[in-house]
Amino acid sequence: MRVSIRWAVLCLAVAALVAPSPAVAFPEKPITCIAPANPGGGWDLTCRSAERVLREEKLVSQPIAVENMPGGSGAVGIAHVVTKRKGDGHLFVAASPALTFTMALKRTPYGYKDVTPLAAVAADFGAVVVRKDAPWKTLKELMDAVKANPTAVAFAGGSAPGGQDHVKVAKVVKAAGADPTKMKYVPYQGGGEALASLLGGHTQAFPGDISEIAGQLEGGQIRVLAVLADKRLPGTLKDIPTAKEQGFDATYVVWRGYYAAPGIPKAQADWWVATLAKMVKSPTWQKIAGDNKWFDLWMGGDDFARFLEKDLETSGALLKELGFLK
Repeated sequence: MRVSIRWAVLCLAVAALVAPSPAVAFPEKPITCIAPANPGGGWDLTCRSAERVLREEKLVSQPIAVENMPGGSGAVGIAHVVTKRKGDGHLFVAASPALTFTMALKRTPYGYKDVTPLAAVAADFGAVVVRKDAPWKTLKELMDAVKANPTAVAFAGGSAPGGQDHVKVAKVVKAAGADPTKMKYVPYQGGGEALASLLGGHTQAFPGDISEIAGQLEGGQIRVLAVLADKRLPGTLKDIPTAKEQGFDATYVVWRGYYAAPGIPKAQADWWVATLAKMVKSPTWQKIAGDNKWFDLWMGGDDFARFLEKDLETSGALLKELGFLK
């Protein structure tokens, strides 16, 4: 009997040593959202909106910090995540087609397969914007000025040459029958800086996103000559004409989403996708999306990853068509 008891005790002790410890709740430490641009632009807004909603809706138990990491239209941010944060599930990164163009132009050695795609959470639209006191009242008048002298109008953009903002206005210029490679494009480190350049009179037009100029539009500081959508946008934007209805066949939809570091456990990636899905359904997100003129869009996990690969392919083809990529 004593031998049996001793054996049972020994077995229990060994079992305690080899048994897996209880799973630690995720996330167990503070989270960072990396905005790969300076404050004030679309990526910054994408991070700060998520931080607010995840906190106010109590979807995340840990604090979230927003870290601005400008450089190379997303190249600096993705390099940091791939080389320094591998396996770290406690960060997520704002993304949009601007990063896709950076990849297509080979300005980063990394692609979407080098990170963990999480989800697209909203759709935004491009727009062509001038100051309220600008001499051009219509998109045609602006394009006529560009056609007469390609360097007469300086377009401020929040991405590098050949990047997202450049491509937006290049599509319009090409539709107008002019050479987009000859237009004057001035790059800045994010949409906030580009818009400030426009408002300060340093540049004459801004091919930004509706969400980036919503505040200035409501404040009467700017004039939107066109939205780059298939049809007019609803609500307070209904009086703004599209480029297409003005005779320029150019549209541009901006998806907004997030990716995570490479090599994170599948359980953590699944947690992020599920949490972001809850986020976009929340009343707080819907309010923020409405204020920013964002529209509903959801793609998560594998669906989003497949979309990104297709987006990279089509973006490369577009850059070649516009003359920005050989």
